Amino acid sequence: MRPTISWLILPAVLYLLVVYVVPIALTLGTPFQSSLGQGWSTLWDALTDEGVERVLMITFKVSLEVTAIAILLGYPTAYFLSRLPAERAGKYLLLVMFPLLTSLLVRTYAWIALLQDSGIVNSALMGAGVTEAPVHLMFNAFGTVVGMGQILLPYAIITMYGVMVGIKPRLILTAQVLGASPTRAFWRVFFPLSLPGLSAASLLVFIMGLGYFVTPALMGGRSQTMIGVLIQQEVFTLGDWDMAAVLSLILIVITGILLVIYSRFARLDQLVPAGS
Repeated sequence: MRPTISWLILPAVLYLLVVYVVPIALTLGTPFQSSLGQGWSTLWDALTDEGVERVLMITFKVSLEVTAIAILLGYPTAYFLSRLPAERAGKYLLLVMFPLLTSLLVRTYAWIALLQDSGIVNSALMGAGVTEAPVHLMFNAFGTVVGMGQILLPYAIITMYGVMVGIKPRLILTAQVLGASPTRAFWRVFFPLSLPGLSAASLLVFIMGLGYFVTPALMGGRSQTMIGVLIQQEVFTLGDWDMAAVLSLILIVITGILLVIYSRFARLDQLVPAGS
């Protein structure tokens, strides 16, 4: 059986190698192919540049905020879905995944229409007398976090649901039979068992947020430039492929470090429901 499984995954591995690994390796190697050692000089410039450091800090800050929102909203939703019968949960999951079927660009422009100064949200606030002038909800950190949060929320819900649905209800029932209140049974039994899903969802959303481009570019401002936007500017505005490649290398290294740290504290098999 094992050789058969290995042959089945071989086409997918080869495909990823050709269209993903090789292009990335060639791109990252671009600045280091010069005999003048410009690659190392560019890398040093990127690591010591205050502007790049500021962009990285903004990227980390926004990604953390988006992750927090996705977990705070996604955990209760995933818990609710995991306690439903499979048929009903499947219908709700379709609603959760429905936004993923819509173009990212379309969803971003929809949020721009909602949050801009003349948008629906500001019109409602002024109509209700909450504010006399439009509240600036766009081209700042708030707009970026809201836009990225709604896009990445389904990924968090689906990841946590996959773990929670494997937690048997009888474990909670047993704790209650032994004298634990529903609240205590949740925090002492269910919550610890759901931590692999929570940590995986946090890592997934955070890593996806690090490299996001479309939403920060359209909903953020110049003061909220993230590393994905900076890489795009280096290529299409400044034509500096070497710096863009070095910034991409930094982003990949950061992502790799996060994955290594996660693998040291969590097991991937914990993300698969028991008996599946």
